[in-house]
Amino acid sequence: MKKSTVTWLGRRFVLAIVIFVLGVGVFLIPYGKASVRIRSRSLARLAIYQNEASLAADELEPYRYTAELPDIELADAGWSVEAESAELPHGARVQRKRDGFSGIGYVTDLPAHTESALVIPVTVPYSQHYSVTLCVASNFPADGIMRINGATALPYTLSGGAEFIRITFYGIFLQAGENVISIDTGDGETECDYVEMNNDNSVYNIDFDIRAENCDPNASVQAKKLYRFLRENWGSRMLTGQYVSGAQNRELSLIYAQTGQLPAIRFGELGTDNDAAQIEAACDWALTMHGIVGFMWQWGAPDSGSVYAAESEFNLTNALDRVDLSALAVMSYDDAASAVSAGQLPRGVLPLLRDIDSTARSLRVLADLDIPVLWRPLHEAGGGWYWWGAFGEESYQKLWKLLFQRLTSFHDINNLIWIWNGQSTSYLVPVNTFDIAAVDVYLPPDHLFGSRYEQYLSLARITDGKKLLALSECSSLPDLEMVLLDQSIWSFFGLWYGEYLMNADGSFADTYYSSNDLYNLYNSEFALSLNDFLSVYQ
Repeated sequence: MKKSTVTWLGRRFVLAIVIFVLGVGVFLIPYGKASVRIRSRSLARLAIYQNEASLAADELEPYRYTAELPDIELADAGWSVEAESAELPHGARVQRKRDGFSGIGYVTDLPAHTESALVIPVTVPYSQHYSVTLCVASNFPADGIMRINGATALPYTLSGGAEFIRITFYGIFLQAGENVISIDTGDGETECDYVEMNNDNSVYNIDFDIRAENCDPNASVQAKKLYRFLRENWGSRMLTGQYVSGAQNRELSLIYAQTGQLPAIRFGELGTDNDAAQIEAACDWALTMHGIVGFMWQWGAPDSGSVYAAESEFNLTNALDRVDLSALAVMSYDDAASAVSAGQLPRGVLPLLRDIDSTARSLRVLADLDIPVLWRPLHEAGGGWYWWGAFGEESYQKLWKLLFQRLTSFHDINNLIWIWNGQSTSYLVPVNTFDIAAVDVYLPPDHLFGSRYEQYLSLARITDGKKLLALSECSSLPDLEMVLLDQSIWSFFGLWYGEYLMNADGSFADTYYSSNDLYNLYNSEFALSLNDFLSVYQ
């Protein structure tokens, strides 16, 4: 239901007044267990920062955006279309040398490095979700992209060989009528035999049973409250989130200038040279704006300070070899040092404890104020590019256990909502040590971001439907209509900073999505901005 223009403008006016008042100066705010000195100048910038190259919210017609979705017709359907039935590009031909083809042959000699090198029209009988299977082959390793109606881009890789390979993409919504499937040829050749279409009901059949309590049995009052809110809104509304490049909140200012709204979640990074300023800005955000705080940890390797495995020689496996992790987690640093000197512990445990304890001191400021934190450490471990994931799943799982127990049991940091972002089934940690499963998704600008249904379904299966799911990092905004159509309603998303939102000069970057997309998302009834969150958070 659309809200009246008067109501919308009134909320914007109140928000602007609040931000202006916060810019008066430096003051003390009592909250929870302690008091913290807050600098409000960065938040005041949210109301006044506006680059001339940006489109101000005042220049847009103020309205609440409502997604318009087509009707879905659930029906059994299955058919295939032979590649040779399509209009072939110049130089392509129908071949019969390779065994196992269907029809009268397969299409070969497609032009290399060509977008839509082969275009295959398909007539779809019902508006619903389908699985789309490519039957393709290549004599040598090759990369390609399947596009749906020229927009949705689905990459594939062929290892090379004599056999045809079936590559299936799931959960693709197609409207009844004429649609187009095309193949972009990348490096190497792609020989196409046919395209197969089948109705795919998996998107409608995910059974969630989200754990009712925080994974930390000693979770703070506010951490319990926020987790309960996330759980109660699961599957119906998605929280907006934005990473900031620094304590100045330039990204939040730009979003406000573009949309008249602010994100519900301010995401920051720990492990940089500016942790104190990030913590202060996070307290500022939570205490004055009452927004949600999120942090990831860019944990530099103990020997090099770099997060990248290629730039570190620290051996995580050796550091935790034959270590009683539960005992180590609650051991003081001095006792651990004595145990190392006595040869009872590997020397590598000391820098691990040192770094965890240092980060705990940063988090303590938030914990003492009972500010809940969406906490995402040890991210993207399955990729192997970060040092904490480069030594395999066993070492990663040991480090996760040490970190979880030391923060929650030794340091009593109980305001954290734990996010596992291992991005691999084999890197899954015990279910009682995380609350949310998340995935990071970066796509080239010419790839339609959509809902990321396949990652959503994969995470749901990995966690057996017991965990909330989130887009912890993304290069583009989730597509509202596709998220709803695919029923892939993430708990929240976190848009990364830099080129994914802002040009170097501070203006809006339209490389990955338009200003209209940003406006519609932040002003929809489905995605919760800060105003929306505060109106329902009890």
